Amino acid sequence: MLTGWDAALIEKFKLADGTAIAQVASELNAALGALNAEISSDPFYSGVASYTDEPTVEYRVGSSNGFETHTEYGRPDSKRADIAGHMLPLIKKDRMLGWTWDYLKEARAPQIQADIADAIKDARDLWRVAFLTRLLKRGDDSGASVGLSATGLSAGFATAAASTGVDFTPPAFGGTAFDSNHEHYVGITGGAFTRAAFQDMYDELREHGHEAPFDFICGPSDRAAIEALSGFTGPSTALVRVGTSSNVAVIDPAQYFGTMLGYFQLREVRGVPQYYGAAYKSYGSNSQRNPLRVRLERGITAPRIVAMPDPRNGSMAHPLQNLMLYTEIGVGTYDRTAATPRYNNSATWTDGTPT
Repeated sequence: MLTGWDAALIEKFKLADGTAIAQVASELNAALGALNAEISSDPFYSGVASYTDEPTVEYRVGSSNGFETHTEYGRPDSKRADIAGHMLPLIKKDRMLGWTWDYLKEARAPQIQADIADAIKDARDLWRVAFLTRLLKRGDDSGASVGLSATGLSAGFATAAASTGVDFTPPAFGGTAFDSNHEHYVGITGGAFTRAAFQDMYDELREHGHEAPFDFICGPSDRAAIEALSGFTGPSTALVRVGTSSNVAVIDPAQYFGTMLGYFQLREVRGVPQYYGAAYKSYGSNSQRNPLRVRLERGITAPRIVAMPDPRNGSMAHPLQNLMLYTEIGVGTYDRTAATPRYNNSATWTDGTPT
């Protein structure tokens, strides 16, 4: 029950078929509670992102200075890491339920349950599209419409300096130094994913210190072509678990439809447009090291979609009138080296538009 509601009074009001308004409120609350728990624990969301209510992120960039030769009386030069950062967007979203006074007076329980299911479906779509959009968008988010000022920027993964207002030089690793033109958004001709594309993504992630296994997402339209590639293994065969005498890998068939080259766990995500995919390193459920960072409203550190009464309602007799669902969400990046998206229908990268 929402704060300020009198359960005893609400119990007196019923739908046309006798269902109490209190029961309607209880069903809505239960649906929202299940939805919030579902999003928070979803293997895809929790594996690719972490949550925060902070508006900014910071990360190490560039090359370190290394060790110096020790001398008996000398002192080595002091060194500090170089850091850079960007902001995280935050967008307020709401969705009105069409529960007018007239509608509630005549409605039956199945109609109300259908309304709740429809709103929950829209909430799921909102979160899925927000995640996929950031994964497949090279350019910065900016402006008041996404909760940023005229100068605040929310950048994507590593990309050429001309494609972002937040230049990023990945930290040097394994003897390799990078510059601000290092590119993780790659366009490929041919119209289909290839074994070579997976090998390239593997090399791209490992050169920054990320080690397999990696996750890869694609849409339903590209799944069959990937399953036909040499190097694909279905979920019935064990592939990468570290053992004392051999390495094998075990995947959850409820989450993944197979593996590629023994390094990639393949996940089909509805809404990924054809020809697009993204490989990334997951460091575990809601790990702060995951490639995406999701900003939530102040004081909230887990996904939350709530029901809000119409502030202009003013009627205790009809408390659900014009009820709306409300959430705040902003998906940005954190580790700009931990993901590498692919577009396999052109040599020129074009941002994907998820559905």
